[in-house]
Amino acid sequence: MRSCTVSLALAALVAVTPVARAESPQTTAAAPPDGPAPGTGLRLREVLGRAVTGNPDLLRVHAAIDLAEANLMAAEGAFDFVLTGDGTFARRKTPPVNNTDPAAGTTTSFTANVAVTRALETGGSIALGAQEIITRTSVALQSCGTLCTYYNSGVTLRFTHPLLRGFGSEVATANLRRRQILLDTELLNRRARAAVVVRDVVIAYWELGYAWDDLAIRRSAVRLAEEQRRYSQAQVDVGKLSLADLAAVDRAIADRQQDVANAEQAILARALDLERLTGRTVGGTFTVTGASERPAGAPAVIDPSAEIAHALEVSPQLRALRAGLSLTEIDVRTAQALVRPQLDFVGSIGTAGRQATIDDSWAQTGRLEAVNWSAGLVFQLPVQNRAARGAVDAARATGERARIDMADLDLAIRDGVVRLAGAARTAVRRGELARAAVGYAQKNLEAERARFDVGRATNNDVLLRQQELKAAEIQVARAATDQANAETAVSALSGDILERTGVNVTK
Repeated sequence: MRSCTVSLALAALVAVTPVARAESPQTTAAAPPDGPAPGTGLRLREVLGRAVTGNPDLLRVHAAIDLAEANLMAAEGAFDFVLTGDGTFARRKTPPVNNTDPAAGTTTSFTANVAVTRALETGGSIALGAQEIITRTSVALQSCGTLCTYYNSGVTLRFTHPLLRGFGSEVATANLRRRQILLDTELLNRRARAAVVVRDVVIAYWELGYAWDDLAIRRSAVRLAEEQRRYSQAQVDVGKLSLADLAAVDRAIADRQQDVANAEQAILARALDLERLTGRTVGGTFTVTGASERPAGAPAVIDPSAEIAHALEVSPQLRALRAGLSLTEIDVRTAQALVRPQLDFVGSIGTAGRQATIDDSWAQTGRLEAVNWSAGLVFQLPVQNRAARGAVDAARATGERARIDMADLDLAIRDGVVRLAGAARTAVRRGELARAAVGYAQKNLEAERARFDVGRATNNDVLLRQQELKAAEIQVARAATDQANAETAVSALSGDILERTGVNVTK
């Protein structure tokens, strides 16, 4: 498994400011606190570090790269030098026809071969071999006596090469180039997958932060309602209000406590999302940790035209598809070469020696007294040739599908940039309006309280103004999160999110 180097220098994309909280940063899922105290809780760089080393998708990509490198090495092995050798001992006995049969006797032999062969990048192969045969014959009538021993030695150079089908380096090295492209594709896929993972982690982190802010706002809404009830109770105690006037406040408190319970459940869901993305094991006593950082809120300048051009140029996903198209082009050319009939040249040249001693046999071999050579052709042509023609059609169809995938991804990138840029602009505008709405709602609440004090407003009026204030505060937090999410997604389309977050996943 590869090691992953992570450097996290969160720059423009993820500029953050801590959000202060008054309670403990950790608790069980059943009762989450208002949020992390200043400087505590999970920081984004910590979460990204966990994701890079533990995210299952990234781990699978690393395994795929290991496999691609192993396959490349195996493809390179096709052009290795291969040393071969064999030895054979044989005994043959010929029974006599009569007492003077000259062919009768016993022959024993030992044959040893050794050779070095190598496939050639042009499609052929070459082999250099040496042979030694030791023969011992026991015959009734022989000029050398009853026992003859002689040595056969030889050196042969063999060469084979295709002249039609399989000719040329384009075909011979097709598998090697294919494996190299597959490795390059896996490296691009790692960058593309890492960009998606980082995008998902950053968005999940911002969503966890928003969930804490939402919970804090809803809890503050409960406290406001409880404060209104205490004030109303005091009015009841002095006879200004009746007990019936408290019913509206009690109902509002119950409703807002339900909102708090839902917000607590949302925090658990967002925290589990983050744990899943970082590949961490969740136990039965899982505790929720707060997000200590929030988006800065300063809008990034997104030029859709420039961003589209940049993403189309450097997108790792698009580059991986282009590499895949190159792969299909190799397959097409290879398949077309296999349509041709087979016509191979086979030739050999060598020298031999045959003497009563092994030294004399090899000396005779070296003197080139017996040079042997051969040359020939091997031809083959499948009559219908459907296998080769089908392979060509399949390769062309695969290439066409790759071009369709590239065009589809091109459209998706353009569409995504335009949509996300519009979403970011809208989120910025929403945030501005929501912040203004908070100010207006605060003034309306103060005015409503003043009217309530003089009997010109009811508890329902005050509670409504409180709810408007809290809804505006939630809109501020939601707009900031949506803006950060859109900007994060835009940078992920081109893969720039890795540089902007300082994440560097290396082999």
